[in-house]
Amino acid sequence: MAWYPAATKYELQPESDTQPAIKPTQFIVHSIVAPWTAKRTYEYWRDSTNLESHFGLGYEGDLGQFIGTETRADANADANRRPDGTGAVSIETASNTKGTDPWTDAQVEQLVRLGVWLHQRHDIPLRICRSASDPGYGYHRLHAAWSTGGTACPGDARVKQFREVVFPEIVRRATNQPAPPPTAPAPQTTEETDVPNITDANNPHDAELSGGEWTLLALPAEGGVITSGPQHYDLGVHLSLTGLQPGARVQGRFHRYNPHTRVRSDRRPQFAFADDNGDVEFRFTDAGTLPTSTDLRFEVNPDYDCTLIHRAINGTRWAA
Repeated sequence: MAWYPAATKYELQPESDTQPAIKPTQFIVHSIVAPWTAKRTYEYWRDSTNLESHFGLGYEGDLGQFIGTETRADANADANRRPDGTGAVSIETASNTKGTDPWTDAQVEQLVRLGVWLHQRHDIPLRICRSASDPGYGYHRLHAAWSTGGTACPGDARVKQFREVVFPEIVRRATNQPAPPPTAPAPQTTEETDVPNITDANNPHDAELSGGEWTLLALPAEGGVITSGPQHYDLGVHLSLTGLQPGARVQGRFHRYNPHTRVRSDRRPQFAFADDNGDVEFRFTDAGTLPTSTDLRFEVNPDYDCTLIHRAINGTRWAA
């Protein structure tokens, strides 16, 4: 197992000795949604759950390592350990209780240093992961397969920092050259529009959804096209629904569609569940690269009939 020399060692047992080995091919950053020190994060993994990350990072830059980077940690769902033995190195970083704040300067510096070491020690390639299994660097919400039920982690502010500051600086220090252009995001876009193909024309801000059916949402344009390739994107669709039974499931999924070849490729569904009042508020996310002449669309499928009362898109899009 490999231990990062610049981190304080808080070894988790028995996980450190009993969990299987991995070949590290990815580095995935998280926010723990708590203002904890690295030691407090270690205590939480040790005493309160059977999950864990490899590293924990406090606001002041205190960095702890809990498991060697060549041993599986369980913070990344399908990326923890794949059938071929590859897996992701994970870090939980202190945040506010809503996961909305940016990383501190001290946290950014530690993330960069650790990212460089992981490239040097494990030869993790200097690119943002292009798919859930693609070797490289990423953040928790980047690919749906890295979360069991969908997540906004590490939050919009930190995703922006990752793309504009953290990852480019990892590349610069690891190569002694400027970060490559593909890592730089386009200006953030925020759009909220009607859903004309499913809405009541008398009430354009609400839409009735049929239970058990996939409904294409026209976000932002008629026909459901969110964006078209060739383009990189990192987008989220935020939905608020009401009128469901408590605990009812709502599925959302992005799909790619080429109108010329009529070839469709579905992204992995993400799930949300109604609260005790029958309401759902959830952000469905997807990121990647669209080929030429390929559109990105989004559709939703609630278990029961319900009302869509709010929808919005936010994220980044930039030329491939």
